[in-house]
Amino acid sequence: MRHKLHSIAQRLRLPTICALCNQYHRGSLAVCIPCHDLFMPLGPACNHCAQPLPDTTFLICGRCCKKKPYFDQTITGYVFKEPLRTLLHIFKYQEGLYLSTLFANLILNSLPPRAKETECLIPVPMHRQRLRQRGFNQAAELVKHLGHQLKIPYDLSSCQKIINTAPQAGLDANQRRKNLRHAFSVPRLSYQHVTIVDDLITTGSTSNELAKLLKKQGIARVDVWCCARVIEGMV
Repeated sequence: MRHKLHSIAQRLRLPTICALCNQYHRGSLAVCIPCHDLFMPLGPACNHCAQPLPDTTFLICGRCCKKKPYFDQTITGYVFKEPLRTLLHIFKYQEGLYLSTLFANLILNSLPPRAKETECLIPVPMHRQRLRQRGFNQAAELVKHLGHQLKIPYDLSSCQKIINTAPQAGLDANQRRKNLRHAFSVPRLSYQHVTIVDDLITTGSTSNELAKLLKKQGIARVDVWCCARVIEGMV
């Protein structure tokens, strides 16, 4: 219902209520400008995995120097901490579809010009049982917004999650990798450069497993776009 009211208000150019401070505003997003300014920018980060770095001298972290992930670049602009954390949880777990434009906008504002050279956007797939429970795939909602805004093709169905794995939350990096083994099915696609889209990157295990399968099918470059990066000790 809130999603419908927000959409109607925006079409009529009426003031809407900020999802954080509950004050009226006339912006085009679900939060007002002062609340939007509370989101913490990521700052200098590893080009591969978006792990924060002290400065821009060398933009590859030690972990990726030792073992580069299968994906080539991660682009995200914010740290997963309050108040962004609460909004992402509302989006995913409380049917907060009215927030999808906000999160797509966070990704759009983080993209360098060359990022838009990708040939296809692919959401992290959700198992059909989980999809029935939640009612929507938040990554697919972001992909639809991004594809429309950037005029980039997207594919919502080719990559499938074929095993209903346990939730990744609460698992360490090694457990996450094991949990996702053989969980996805990826066909051969007619692209050389694709981008995986998700709401959040934690350890990168999900994107890495998908990127590995995509590259096995002949895709040369796989990027990752998401709204925020989980930083240990900052959730």
